[in-house]
Amino acid sequence: MQVVRSHIRPQIKLQRSAQDHAAEGWSTTFTAMLGLAFLTGSLLVLSLLPELVLSPFPESIQGVIRALNPWSPLLTLVSIALVLLSVGTGLVIRRARQAARDRHRASVRALIQSGFEGAKVALEKRRAKQGMPLDRDLALHVTRNSLRPDPARLGVTPRGAEELVAQWMRHLGETDAEVTSYRGDGGVDVGGRKYIAQVKHYAANVGVAPIREIAGVASADGRSPLFFTSTGYASGAIEFADRSGIALFLYSAELGELHGMNGRAKTLMIHGLN
Repeated sequence: MQVVRSHIRPQIKLQRSAQDHAAEGWSTTFTAMLGLAFLTGSLLVLSLLPELVLSPFPESIQGVIRALNPWSPLLTLVSIALVLLSVGTGLVIRRARQAARDRHRASVRALIQSGFEGAKVALEKRRAKQGMPLDRDLALHVTRNSLRPDPARLGVTPRGAEELVAQWMRHLGETDAEVTSYRGDGGVDVGGRKYIAQVKHYAANVGVAPIREIAGVASADGRSPLFFTSTGYASGAIEFADRSGIALFLYSAELGELHGMNGRAKTLMIHGLN
């Protein structure tokens, strides 16, 4: 559960719920009521000013203030009513915000629990079908062709990321995977006998354009395309990759981990590249 939570929680980005919208609406109402209460209270204070205090004001302003005097009882009632409504609205806002937080927590818990149940099912299938132990590291050392990369606590450079991906590909079964000659960030970064890969090592999520690029290269090259990034993928990129049969991977140099981000990649993680 700890492993599932650490992987899934950072990826959860929930849309605003009805409870969030309700809390925002009540906050707007509360602000408006406070403004009206302040205005009414100010008029009430002016209407109660004694003549001695009014003397420094110009005659025109004194006339306006005197005109408010007959309305002071009504202004008093309105001010009290607005203050009471503001207090009531504040309590409603508090409950609405609490409901929004509860809804968010419940949604996150449900997603993490679903991931946990899915992980258990996947592990049970692996044990039943292949006799693999639950210990991941032992299973990989037994069935893979190369050791998995060690964690790089200080991270890697873009060129180091390509070397890292080449080692991951060899670990998964593409034994002759090597970094291609350095040509910048485009084209094929790592290649082997059956697979080619493009590697992105930057802060932003990968959009659909780089996925289209590797798909075009693979269609002319004849080898199967793989894509690796250290961040994540936009939804449009995942949809295009699924249609095109491109495996999307997410690597962490610091943790020494590799994750399949779509169905094709997850299949290759289980069965290998060979």
